[in-house]
Amino acid sequence: MADKKTVDKVKELLGGHVYAPLKEAAEKWLAEADEKYGDKFDELKEKGGEAWDKLGEFADKYSEKSIEVGEKFAKVSDKLGESADKISEKAAPVVDSLKEKAAPKIEELKEKAAPKIEELKDKAAPVVDKVTENEFIKQLKAGISSLDEVIDTFSKPEMKEAMGEEAAAQIKAHAEAMKAEGKTFCDCPACTKAREILKDLGVELEEPAAEEEPAAEE
Repeated sequence: MADKKTVDKVKELLGGHVYAPLKEAAEKWLAEADEKYGDKFDELKEKGGEAWDKLGEFADKYSEKSIEVGEKFAKVSDKLGESADKISEKAAPVVDSLKEKAAPKIEELKEKAAPKIEELKDKAAPVVDKVTENEFIKQLKAGISSLDEVIDTFSKPEMKEAMGEEAAAQIKAHAEAMKAEGKTFCDCPACTKAREILKDLGVELEEPAAEEEPAAEE
């Protein structure tokens, strides 16, 4: 299960450089999520909740009051023959006063509406077919590089030739520095986004098992 923020993250991931199997799995997951999220969102609109209704009613009343004040000043303007600018100056304090009085009530209604909105957001979260989700999770994991993999990759002659020795050395040095800090995974945008999505999907990325040192010969 994932919310709209996760759906947006997957779209961002697809907007970057993604290897083919992950791209295919992400697009399939996203197609199901978008379809089911859209259906739920229509339901969300229908079940707006009492808090939204009250907020709408209050907004209507506030608008009516503002119109009423405006009409009264318009009548005064007609009678006195004053300019529109002078009338606007006289109306401004009254309108400001109405806004000040309305603000606490609007905030109160927003606070009351917040739990209902969160509840409806949870209900609107897309439920993707398990087969699709499992494949997506598998490919997300496969697409995340460990720092050891980054160090190994950017130590190879072909990578130095492709990127230039200086650029490859910088990336390798960055990975080595992160590893020295006790970190495990690559922090490039694609790997970071993939890890965020996994976390949203309730999957904690397992730390790679430490390699056992060969026993010393007696």
